[in-house]
Amino acid sequence: MTPENAKALIGSRGFRTLVETARAILPAGGVIAPGADETGVALEVARGIGALPASGRASLRAMLAAWEMAPLASRHFSRFSRLGEAGRAAYLESAEKQGWRRAMLLPLKTLCVAAYAAHPQVADAIGFDHRCLDASPPRPGPRLRPKAYPAISGEVDVKVDVVVVGSGAGGAVVAKELAERGLSVAVVEEGAYFTQQDFQGSLPDRMRRLYRDGGLTLALGRPFVPVPLGKAVGGTTVVNSGTCFRPPDEVLKAWETEWGIEGVAPDAMAGVFDRVERTIHVKPVPEELLGENARVFRRGLAALGIEGAPIRRNIDGCRGCGVCAFGCPSDAKQAMHLSYLPRAERAGASVYARCRVTRILTRGGRAEGVEAQILSDGDGATVAAEVQGRLRIRADHVVLAAGAVHTPLLLMASGAGSPRSVVGRNLRVHPAVGVTAQFDEDVYGWRGTLQPYFTDAYRESHGLLFEVTSPLPGLSAAGVPGVGEKLKNSLADYRKIASVGLFVADSTTGRVRRMPGGEPWMTYQLGETDTRRLVSGIEIAARIFFAAGARRVYPGIPEVPVLESPSQIQAISEASVKAASLAVAGFHPVGTARMGDDPQRCAVDPSGESYALPGLFVADGSVFPDCVGVNPQVTIMAMATRIAWRLADRLGARAVDDRTAP
Repeated sequence: MTPENAKALIGSRGFRTLVETARAILPAGGVIAPGADETGVALEVARGIGALPASGRASLRAMLAAWEMAPLASRHFSRFSRLGEAGRAAYLESAEKQGWRRAMLLPLKTLCVAAYAAHPQVADAIGFDHRCLDASPPRPGPRLRPKAYPAISGEVDVKVDVVVVGSGAGGAVVAKELAERGLSVAVVEEGAYFTQQDFQGSLPDRMRRLYRDGGLTLALGRPFVPVPLGKAVGGTTVVNSGTCFRPPDEVLKAWETEWGIEGVAPDAMAGVFDRVERTIHVKPVPEELLGENARVFRRGLAALGIEGAPIRRNIDGCRGCGVCAFGCPSDAKQAMHLSYLPRAERAGASVYARCRVTRILTRGGRAEGVEAQILSDGDGATVAAEVQGRLRIRADHVVLAAGAVHTPLLLMASGAGSPRSVVGRNLRVHPAVGVTAQFDEDVYGWRGTLQPYFTDAYRESHGLLFEVTSPLPGLSAAGVPGVGEKLKNSLADYRKIASVGLFVADSTTGRVRRMPGGEPWMTYQLGETDTRRLVSGIEIAARIFFAAGARRVYPGIPEVPVLESPSQIQAISEASVKAASLAVAGFHPVGTARMGDDPQRCAVDPSGESYALPGLFVADGSVFPDCVGVNPQVTIMAMATRIAWRLADRLGARAVDDRTAP
């Protein structure tokens, strides 16, 4: 990326604002000598913006323009880039403590710190060396043979029994289960195919390659909620944490009794969950791979008499590298490209990569296939992907498994989601916030499994789930308060940081709309009840860290940026924290094509078939009536198995033994 490229992407004024903002956040000098200029932070951030679709780039440009003009509404009475060095530093200090200005600063700070920490000189100063706890060499997993440009181009026509859109936790499962029962199956995936060799390099580089929109997909509201989505063969399973919970029993019981989804009660689904977990090697994180971050949290839980346990994850050969969310370099996390898709391919299924489905083909009011653009590769910033042909797949049945954000878009495009329908509504994101703590001893929290330990002791009372999450430098450091010298001092001591993420089973609902051109427009306004529960979770996390011996806790709240002792925790409750003050992320979007027996409030029937378009099925988190309350991968896979079996029975495919995994 050159300055000229950056200016072309975000405009000359936008780039100047970005440069001056990066300099103010990360000035030269101090305990880590190089600043933003010496490490090329602004150019790296511009590269990330370049990975966004046109609408996303326009939003970031608008945000930079608003940030540039914001000081005019303060005592500074000047544009940000004209404030001078001292004025910009003072403005940043005040912006960290004020709602709407903080809402603009936080994403800029996050992007800048992520780029800064990825620079080799800075990573060395922090101690981030990408070291795995187990130094043994990784073993390679199975490989796929997807069809993609240039092997396919021009006009390509295919006929199969079932076409599956999406290759993640829903689509890969459907493809395997149907192919193994003798049906011809084609899987269509917009993302590229990546292997172990691709999971190298800096974390920002990996995000640009492996995530949709470079990891910058947002739900708009107060606050903005990042909703990171994978874009690869294997879907988001390639970049998720690998955390594998079964859904709480009461959730499945409610789906059956309140939504009429027969056969999903815990006893009825037990064999399906067993099958899924055997196939992807679900097991608890072993003690030797927990890492000190987990042990610190466990120490705090034990001191307070709170139960916790190692998280169950889909691992085989894990070395504790801590970068699960950026592609597993060990081929240990049994994502779909290493587990279900190879089995599907061996059973005869075809996988099409870098093919973007644009519409559902219909005839006589029934789905009969899909049409997709065949895309070349591109980096999103300087090299744009180009359409190299058209793939048309005719099928007796279509299964949408593009995820809760993009499945409703295709339903809308096909006429199965009118403006008054439930399609795109009821978006749940399982909102989460992070809490970090500084200790006297070195923790090196990023060494070990990314999410190794949890407690659900507050799930029934508060709807909360606590998961220890590795504080990877850059991506988590933006949550530490301060800019300039204060921030650099915190980065220098980052090896002493531990962190935990806490999720709330949200009662808030958002919406996904389809913009002209087919891109999603997500809105999500965090409600008062969920805000109150998250704030309670922050207080609980602070108590746990202090019980573990923390010197100070960073709750991530501008009204109370730092806690120096347990006696100060009460200040969080007294601050009357609003939703806009929280740095919320949504990792588990579900609910936008709800399943149930009532077509007035559901998009698909209990078998997964669209009420509006026969022959079209949905098999991803879109069908969940509400938030599961835990990481949803295993639930998606089990529901997709159930849907696949019902579809196979309809097509007269051979029987399957659900008691064994292949």
